[in-house]
Amino acid sequence: MSIAWKILIAILLYPPMRSSEVAEILEKCESKMVDSLVAMCRIPALDPSSGGDGELEKVEFLEGLLAELGMPFERMDAPDDRVPSGIRPNLLVRLPGKVKKTVWIVSHTDIVPAGDRSGWKHDPFDPVVEGGKVTGRGVEDNGQSVIASLFALWAVKEAATEPELTCGLALVADEETGSDYGISYLIREGAFERDDVIVVPDRFSADGSEIEVAEKNILWIRVGVEGRQAHASTPERGINAHRAGANLITWIDDRLHKVFDKEDPRFKPASSTFEPTKKEANVPNVNTVPGKDVFYVDCRILPPYPTEDVFKEVETLARKAEQQYSVRVSLEKVQEESSPETSEDSEVVLRMRKALRDVLGVEPKIVGVGGGTCAGHFRKAGFPAVVCGTGDETAHNVNEYVIVDNLMKDARIYGALFLG
Repeated sequence: MSIAWKILIAILLYPPMRSSEVAEILEKCESKMVDSLVAMCRIPALDPSSGGDGELEKVEFLEGLLAELGMPFERMDAPDDRVPSGIRPNLLVRLPGKVKKTVWIVSHTDIVPAGDRSGWKHDPFDPVVEGGKVTGRGVEDNGQSVIASLFALWAVKEAATEPELTCGLALVADEETGSDYGISYLIREGAFERDDVIVVPDRFSADGSEIEVAEKNILWIRVGVEGRQAHASTPERGINAHRAGANLITWIDDRLHKVFDKEDPRFKPASSTFEPTKKEANVPNVNTVPGKDVFYVDCRILPPYPTEDVFKEVETLARKAEQQYSVRVSLEKVQEESSPETSEDSEVVLRMRKALRDVLGVEPKIVGVGGGTCAGHFRKAGFPAVVCGTGDETAHNVNEYVIVDNLMKDARIYGALFLG
């Protein structure tokens, strides 16, 4: 029996409560949701590699909010001796349904640094509400989803009708810096069942109609070039690592775009991307020939191409630079991630389609993305997962914001998803 038939039979056997009732409950608590988003985002939750103390204070705020709303929760803390508390907290909330199988909404509590504060109109860690928007660091990534899903689950509980499936929230740590202490830890610890329905609202479209089922493969490469330092007035006594590195950057940029040139219209952009990004300092003064040069390349590769094939091309160019400039080139994979696609016929896609049709009255679009999310970790571990959310994609930008109407819209979508 196909998954679609199973879902239809389940709906006939267990008619879902009216989503309009949940929507009415949510409408009455809009101001509470906005206030909660603002209060939560006043609490920085930065990884220790970004100079932060982790997510504990923010999670404790959420525990207080859950207790106020009468919702039980549990913690699964990953040990991390780099933070003062020694833990990275992961918060799980469940509302039992007729069956144990769970519809999960997975959001993350950590954020990225504010960046250049001179570009912010307000203090990034004191969110401002004006013109129907909430502006502040972390309000979209991932505060909107945390608050919208939390209140959606509460509204289902308040409607006092047992849902078909168990409904759950996973509010996880460490998404911005690898997920080892967050979703990967929970997967290793067996927090999820293989037939669970998993939605990760960590990528947004303006009308909320896009369902992301695939991610580009990610490969970050550190390129180290070693030559010989010398005085700039006698360059013949040295080997300029900066010159060799600068040429190697252009070779990599040109070669990778030519070799890995396929396009997939589901993605924006439709092609693989290969961007030279971070550049480490070489020498502090102008009149010295650098003996070392270090730069990084961020590769976002369409699924048909293995990351190893890209790395091999870079290795070939590194050997060419060594021969042409008499330098030594070292390559290091700083990050490497790849995951299979979620089938468009999977249960999670079918349920997400239905929720979007019911709430938005639109025909959902299937897409892929270039950025990594928790969904990629699920897919890699064999769990089908999708990403969906409503917003202007201001994550990581200065003046990051959330439109209040989108916050409420997403809450209604999650409520409909919980109801089946």
